[in-house]
Order: sequence, then C-alpha cells, then structure tokens
Amino acid sequence: MLVSSMDRTRLVRGLLIVVGILALVMAAEAELLAQCEDCSEPLSCEQCGKLVDSPLDGCGKQGLCEREYLFGDWAGARPCLAQHGIVADLQLTQFYQGVSSGGAAQNFAYGGKLDYQFTFLGEPLGLNKGFTTLLHAETRFGQDSNAAAGALAFPNTNMLYPFPGENQTAITGLLMMQALNERFALAAGKINFLDLWAMLYPDSGRGVDGFMNISLIAFPTFFRTTNLSILGAGALTMKDKQIQGGVFVYDTHNSSTTSGFDNLFDEGAVVLGLWRFFTNHGGLPGSHAFIGNWSSRTYTSLDRLNWTVLPGQGLQPGEETGSWGLAYVWDQKLWVDRCNKNRTLGFMTQLTLADGNPNFYRWSANAALQAQGLIHCREFDTMGVGYFYDALSSDFKQLVAPVIALEDVHGCELYYNVQITPWFHLTADIQVIQNEIVADDPAIVFGLRANAKL
Repeated sequence: MLVSSMDRTRLVRGLLIVVGILALVMAAEAELLAQCEDCSEPLSCEQCGKLVDSPLDGCGKQGLCEREYLFGDWAGARPCLAQHGIVADLQLTQFYQGVSSGGAAQNFAYGGKLDYQFTFLGEPLGLNKGFTTLLHAETRFGQDSNAAAGALAFPNTNMLYPFPGENQTAITGLLMMQALNERFALAAGKINFLDLWAMLYPDSGRGVDGFMNISLIAFPTFFRTTNLSILGAGALTMKDKQIQGGVFVYDTHNSSTTSGFDNLFDEGAVVLGLWRFFTNHGGLPGSHAFIGNWSSRTYTSLDRLNWTVLPGQGLQPGEETGSWGLAYVWDQKLWVDRCNKNRTLGFMTQLTLADGNPNFYRWSANAALQAQGLIHCREFDTMGVGYFYDALSSDFKQLVAPVIALEDVHGCELYYNVQITPWFHLTADIQVIQNEIVADDPAIVFGLRANAKL
C-alpha cells in the first residue's frame, strides 16, 4: 500500500479540520457576519441589503411554508389543548446513514423516530400551581449504522432509544416536577437522559438537530452507571429559568421499555450532583458545570487478577462494588449578533474522569464549535464541528488483551442543519471514528437527517 492506514487516518482527520476551519474563516467575513452599528431590533434581509434571499420568499402567510408545524394547529385542537394546560410537540425524524469505509461493515441503513412530547401544566388543569409533568414517548423503526461503525462511539445517539436495534414504542420519560418557588423545585419519575441533558444545554439537539455521535453529546465515563432511561427523584435549583444545580438519586437499571418498578433499587442506587456557575463576559453568556456521580451497585471486575478458576465451574469473574465518575463542562458564547440574538457562535468542552474499574473508560474529552445563523438571513440554520477522545481503562485493555488489542477511541464530526421551512429541517453529517476494536481503518460515516415538526 502506498498510504498506510495511520496516514489515511491523519489525512481524513486533517481534511475535516481544514473544512471546519475554512467554514469558520468564511463565516468571519464581513459579508456574512455583518452587524449594524446601532439597532434596537433585528434587521431584515432587505434592511441589511443582503443578496441572500429568505427561504420563505414566495410562500403566502399562514401557508405551508410559514407555519410552525406541518399540520398547523390541528384544526384548532392544538391551541385548545394549550389553553387547558396540555402542550403537544410531535416530531418525525428520518435517518439515512452508513459507513462508506472502515468500521465493521460498509453499508447504509434507513431508520427513524417518532417523538411524542407532552407538557401538562398543573394550574390550568386544576392541579397545584407550579406542578408540571413531562411525558416523552418514542417509536423507533427501521435500521441504524451504530454496530457497523463500532461499539464504543455510536454515530447515531437518537436511534438508541427506546432500545438499541429494536423497533418498538415505549414511554422513555415521565417526569413530574413541583416548583416550590422561583428558585427550587422537586422532581420524580422516569428520567430520559437526553431530555435532562437538553434541559441543561438546549443547543445539544438530542442527536436530532445537533451532533449525532454519543461522545459529543453525553459522558462515556457515565455509561457504566447511568442508563438511557432511569427511575429516580431529586431536587433542582434554578436561576433565571435555567437549571443551576441539583441532586438526584436513581436506579441502576434501564427502564426505557419497562415500568422499572419490578426491580427498583434491587441492585443498588446512583447519586448524582451538579452545579453550574453562570458567567457573562462582555454580554456573552457562559457557564462552568461540575458534575459527579457514584453508584453502589456491584459490577463485574475488569481487573483480571480478580478472576479465578474454580474446579468444575471454570473461569469465574471477580466483582467490584461501587463506581464513580466526574465531569466538567464549559459552555461559552463567543459571538452574538447585536441586531439579531438568533445569530450566535458558541464553544463547548467536556472533560471527564472515572475509576477505570469497573468502568470501561478512564477519562474522556471533547471540544466543539456550534453556530446558528452565520449566513445573514439564514438565521435558523445551524452548524457544528467537534472532536472527541475516549480513553479506555487500562484494566479493560489488559483483560481483553489475549483476544484483541484495544486502543482508545477518538474521532470528529461535522454537520450543517438547513431550515427548509419552520417545521422542516434537513441535516448533512459526516463523522470519522477511529475505533480499532472493529477495524484498523477509521470508520467514515455519512448521514442525512430529515426532521419534521408535526
């Protein structure tokens, strides 16, 4: 071979980095990031004199192209429900994604998700003031490329719900919250992990509008203790309608497709705490978050010295009680258009650490740039470029060394999300994942997402 696999990896990664840098350089041009000197409200395309036309030009008001939802107000049912305290949000997301080279297999797959999200407001329903219930049900259909890309850095996070690889409908979130005042609230029920993360960081996109790779959304070091959907309860503290801190106690089992009450806390519990320090430098908001969790569950030990051979029983794994993880998240806006607050450029990085036994990971890190409306009059288009590195536990590597030589997992992702209409978004996505558990060559994953608000 004229070019080694390592050289190809560096070449592909370098090209992605160059593309990301070029996109940001182009965005920095005055033609794209033009701002007025003094304004009290966002400027229209005509006022700014831009050549870029609005995607809604030619569409009549209140018509198909301008409505917020594909089916409008459901013949008056949607506003009627909202008036009585029931807010409905239905979304259909379709994925066409595949591995073009590297990985475990080269193929493309079509699949999708129907998300049914309802918010029940207590006071209009005749219940307690400040009481809210968040219901999230999901229907998964079709196939995905998670297994083809590798088992340690899933390129399609959203298709892991309700359960990876299975087509079914289930309630993955049913969270009841009671506000005690403007600062404190209590919460209990079934917690959808992605929904909780989206409450903290709305720009995350839940794998639908933003990044798709799980290593750029969640903490790999928490996977050992925290499942996709969990039963638990906790308390939250708020600041300016944002979650500032909280403490949760939740079950160790995955309750995505079950009620979770049958085996609640029978194998231990997890305690999670978080606190965010909000900042504002020159009018640019940001935050520093510190998150930690500890599980009391007994797990299979990754230390091969704890494994023993018993007569008549063969090789028996050892056990390790307790597992912990720590995380730091820095989220910072780097630029906000003075005339249009929808046009922004932001940076986020996540640094995590775990025990390494029984955790499969020792540490992880990622860094990402995400922007909205960089092109004038495309204020609802979003884009992002990110890189992640997940360091596997040395005990885990040594345990499987006789079978396979594991290396750390790392990669990058670039996406551009186009708003065709307010209710329809189309996203192009490319990922490069170096996951040597399945292949020496990196998995190059291309994908298209079509998201419609129904």
